[in-house]
Amino acid sequence: MSYLRLDAHLYRYRFNLRTGATREEQLDDANTEFPSIDLSRIGRPNRYAYNVHISPEPTLLFDGIVKYDLVNGTDERWSCGAGRWASESPFAPRPNAASDDDGYLVSFVYDQLEDRSEVVILDASDLTAGPVARVLLPQRVPIGFHATWVPGWKLPSAG
Repeated sequence: MSYLRLDAHLYRYRFNLRTGATREEQLDDANTEFPSIDLSRIGRPNRYAYNVHISPEPTLLFDGIVKYDLVNGTDERWSCGAGRWASESPFAPRPNAASDDDGYLVSFVYDQLEDRSEVVILDASDLTAGPVARVLLPQRVPIGFHATWVPGWKLPSAG
């Protein structure tokens, strides 16, 4: 069996632009990757990060999502369930969002037992509540499929 693993942890790096000093801090021992935030907040302070959790399987599979509160140092977790594997899970803000976690996480989830895929939508402000919507897909989406979120108004018209 091949070994395809990733051992990744959430870190914070602080840079003092006056002195050139840097500080590195590991924030969690959990094996997580592909952090997502509200893309409108890139380069600015943000409170939350959403990472996919890497399962302990001998190959690279994502078994859930972790929401990190970077201010309070806490986290919330959602598990896909047995034999179900998530993809990269981008944050999709609500229009006129009132807070940093006012939006959704969108993920392709492959159900290995049913051999089918779905889109799972989670309320980013209450990850532990589970999906607010599930859309069964007519075709399987490959495990590990990368994803991003683009608001419809930013897409060129199809006509």
